[in-house]
Amino acid sequence: MTTQIAIGKTKAKKTARAMRIWIEGAKPAKAGFIPNATYTVDLSGQTVTLKLDPNGPRKVTGANRDGKPRPIIDLHCQQIAAAFSDGQALTVTYDMGIITIA
Repeated sequence: MTTQIAIGKTKAKKTARAMRIWIEGAKPAKAGFIPNATYTVDLSGQTVTLKLDPNGPRKVTGANRDGKPRPIIDLHCQQIAAAFSDGQALTVTYDMGIITIA
């Protein structure tokens, strides 16, 4: 059983290359998604699940804001475009080690 840390909102946004879902800030960090952490992505229907995995193929990038690290997760691919439409409102659920976007 997982412990829910937070719930947030975002939108799918169309770019020239594909559809993008962008998540950043304190909520991913509280779920363990800190800069350089690796994770896997599972897309099932209209649900995207990110799971921390030391051998995962994707990496949380990061930047600094006011001297503090700020994790950034940028999901930008054709598979996202197949699942979501431009401007579609999405709910992001943060659990320890897992982020669910639907």
